[in-house]
Amino acid sequence: MDIKINSNFPFSVTAIQFAPNGGLSITLSTPEGLPSESRFQYTASLGDGFAEERSPVSLAQYAMDFAERCNIKQKTRLSYYTMVMHLREYGDVDIDQITTSYLQGFIEHLRRRGLKPGSVRLDFQKLSCVLRDAYKNGLFDDRILQSVNRPKKEQGKKCFLTESELKRMERTTLPERYRRIREMFMFSCMTGMRFSDIQELEWKDIKSTGRHLWIEFRQKKTGTMERIPLGSAAETMLRRMTREGKRVFGHVSNQWANAVIKKWCKKAKIKKHVTFHIARHTFCVMLLTKDVPIYTVQKLMCHSDIGTTNIYADLTSKSKAKAVRKLPSFVA
Repeated sequence: MDIKINSNFPFSVTAIQFAPNGGLSITLSTPEGLPSESRFQYTASLGDGFAEERSPVSLAQYAMDFAERCNIKQKTRLSYYTMVMHLREYGDVDIDQITTSYLQGFIEHLRRRGLKPGSVRLDFQKLSCVLRDAYKNGLFDDRILQSVNRPKKEQGKKCFLTESELKRMERTTLPERYRRIREMFMFSCMTGMRFSDIQELEWKDIKSTGRHLWIEFRQKKTGTMERIPLGSAAETMLRRMTREGKRVFGHVSNQWANAVIKKWCKKAKIKKHVTFHIARHTFCVMLLTKDVPIYTVQKLMCHSDIGTTNIYADLTSKSKAKAVRKLPSFVA
């Protein structure tokens, strides 16, 4: 007998017996590797079609299983475990008992726990991924998730360095052991490249078009190939560097880089909360204050959406003031 179940889990027939009403009872089981909470039992009767019976599935356990079987980075997997911890604090339920008010209550629980708005939003995003997977497996009604008032992304004020602050950092001396971090940060200020892409940058990625240099690389965040030109300062830095292996800068941890930058800013008497990613913000704002068209800035920043670039445009009061000054003067 061929039996087909619409599910991502493989099933095997473990028992076939005649039911008291003369029908045929068939028991299907999942593999031994799955936890007991994820096991399903299906009963079929001849002439009556299939009547599905499932054992309760715990939301927290399903979320743990989801994190284990997904092809994600270990750091991301750990963040799922943290979300599950918050879920158990709030109160675990079976998936078929989830309601809109339950999900709304979980969001409020995260806020009461003192999580920042961004962390609340990311935790609920992870829970949403788990529930969509449960929906695909026929365990959850997706309309419940759609009716939730989700945490909105808050647009905080982006930090960046002014040109004078950047020059002050450039003039500030650092110990030789911090030289690589210094070079990486300044290179990001000159190119807008992310930390992850600068770490992976190899000498073969740097192309010459005669007088000028370009970089061709695959963005780690998006997986897209990008080709960006280098300014004179970035070109000068690369030409002065000594090649030490195939990578231009080599591997350092983001945490260590941020710790060094914090010390660097303190020595340069800059009182802003500066991390490595601020270099990318600085590059973008510098271009906009130099009246570079926003669509050109979008391409140089490798933004897929112009709306992302527009966030930086709001930081440049200079361009707004210049626009107003172009208006004709009237005398009342």
